[in-house]
Amino acid sequence: MPSAFGQQFQREADTIPVQLKLTPVHSPFSGGFRISNPAIADIDDDGDFDLFVGGFEGRISFFRNNGTQSQPRFVLESENVLGQRTGIDVTPTFADIDEDGDSDLFFGDEEGRIHFFRNVGSASAFDFTLETNRFFEIDVGGDSAPVFVDIDDDDDLDLFVGENGGNINFYRNIGTPQAPDFRLESRFFAGVDVSFDSHPRFADIDADGDQDLFIGEDGGNIHFYRNVGTPQTPIFSFETENFAVLVEFDSAPEFFDLDADGDLDLLVGDNIGNMNYYQNTGTHRNPFFTQLTNNLVSIDVGEFCSVTLADINNDSALDLFFAEDRGRIHFYRNEGTSDNPSFLWVTNNFASINLAVGIAPTFADIDNDNDPDLFVGEDSGHIRFYRNDGTAFEPHFELIDDRLAAIDVGTFAVPAFADIDDDGDLDLFIGESEGHVHFYRNSGTAGRSDFTLETSRYAAIDVGDFSAPTFADIDLDGDLDLFVGDFFGEIHFFQNKGTPENPNLMLEAEQFGAIDVGDYSVPIFADIENDGDSDLFIGNHRGGVYFYRNTFPTSVSDSQTPGIPKTIKLDQNFPNPFNPQTTIQYELPKSSHVTLIIHNLLGQQVKTLVDAKQQAGVYSVKWEGKDDLERDVASGIYLYKLQTPGFSKVRKLTLLR
Repeated sequence: MPSAFGQQFQREADTIPVQLKLTPVHSPFSGGFRISNPAIADIDDDGDFDLFVGGFEGRISFFRNNGTQSQPRFVLESENVLGQRTGIDVTPTFADIDEDGDSDLFFGDEEGRIHFFRNVGSASAFDFTLETNRFFEIDVGGDSAPVFVDIDDDDDLDLFVGENGGNINFYRNIGTPQAPDFRLESRFFAGVDVSFDSHPRFADIDADGDQDLFIGEDGGNIHFYRNVGTPQTPIFSFETENFAVLVEFDSAPEFFDLDADGDLDLLVGDNIGNMNYYQNTGTHRNPFFTQLTNNLVSIDVGEFCSVTLADINNDSALDLFFAEDRGRIHFYRNEGTSDNPSFLWVTNNFASINLAVGIAPTFADIDNDNDPDLFVGEDSGHIRFYRNDGTAFEPHFELIDDRLAAIDVGTFAVPAFADIDDDGDLDLFIGESEGHVHFYRNSGTAGRSDFTLETSRYAAIDVGDFSAPTFADIDLDGDLDLFVGDFFGEIHFFQNKGTPENPNLMLEAEQFGAIDVGDYSVPIFADIENDGDSDLFIGNHRGGVYFYRNTFPTSVSDSQTPGIPKTIKLDQNFPNPFNPQTTIQYELPKSSHVTLIIHNLLGQQVKTLVDAKQQAGVYSVKWEGKDDLERDVASGIYLYKLQTPGFSKVRKLTLLR
């Protein structure tokens, strides 16, 4: 049974559109990089460039270009193309080292060596096989960054290796194109010294027929040495240490013609996992680089990403929020619909929160005024409460500490809210650095919370060195199940064997769905496609997000009772606009406590239509345009909200008098 729950979740990296600064992110939910070292090769011989990214945890991710030469679309095909993790920080490059017509793979590592994987497949279907972890016994001391180029125009490839000391090691090929023989000629090629972590790349940037030299380094600059010699006898003249771009740290440049317009564009990786794309808006002889995006292929906020969702502008579509280790929240507004989301980046400083430490945000309507309030867990173990004093359409968050000031769970506080006892108010759960879950019962009301610590070891949970709780009714049995992310990037699944009023959470799986996102998994469930089941988003240590679509409702079998809905659903009222009355229809797949309430645009309650426990089925409710005191309300737009444990949906209706 536990495996069946996990199997229904399908990982998807590129199916939900995301735009950053009006540029599409090609595979937004590919999980981030933490450190990004790009390498380009036409690995499938289809005439366009594919992308490989080396980085943290010794992985090399492969993004196949499913677009065209002029409009590439890099889609994640494998986040670990070699099926292994070698070292910590890897820097890949490609070369046809045996002149057999396909691209072979090389990468440097933090120990200064070069690993060689020969392509024993073909130009169109690669198959990398490890040949050696010490290519030509090269060892440059640390942080090797190799690149191959025919520097002397003798028709074979020479080798240049950057290193942690900031210089460039030059190995001349004295062999042949088919049987290379690399001999160290200089440890300080062209007298280059960029202080630390040199990352060389060659490109004919001025279209004069010879190779110019570019070097990334730890400060984020790119040093440019123009070749003023000839293709056979290069002479490199220093021009600038700040060529075109500046990234944060550890710049890793890669030149190629991304848009097939005849000039070289620039891709730059860095130490926080960005994939910075600079389009050449000049010419092939006089380049000028314009940054279009810093996240070309994946959402990546740097390190320790936590993710949450909320309908922040009350348009019935969930918006997306990412927090980072520097204490800011990135906001992506849903420009699509509740059924077909499409996210557009708005700001990396949502609500002007800038705490300079790692944070974990979540939203909850804690004062029952029909707008989401914001809670932020801190590295310090405290929870910050930002009350939404705006409206459901225009939020405004004010820091209010009075209700949560005494809470301190040690370090790495990760809050989550759930009505665990089905009493109509939200209880508080907090993960922390020791792997436990703290439970604060709300002994107040839905409108005025009063949190009291009941236990610091809820359900005797201990998942190791870090815990990130979240709740969802994954089996659609009417009660909330618990999921806890951990330090190792896995998710522990605790199924609720009790009732909505008296939960009994039992460990069902230590690795839900065989999910592994690297380190520090922070899960959140949300019905992103409005089909009545919970989809899964997971933040991680690398600064990115994974998305797993729930492919079918877990509790529904082929033998389900006829007439019982398969998913929870709230339909648009009819007629709309209306006068004198309208009908609201909704569907319940299981027995649940249901509220259906009319609100005005200020979020004030107008009329309670339903507040009761109901059996599974299809329901229709009429509203005659009156408030709770049976007074006629004015013409205008109103909101109707259906809520059950684990589900909330809002739609608009219009009354015309």
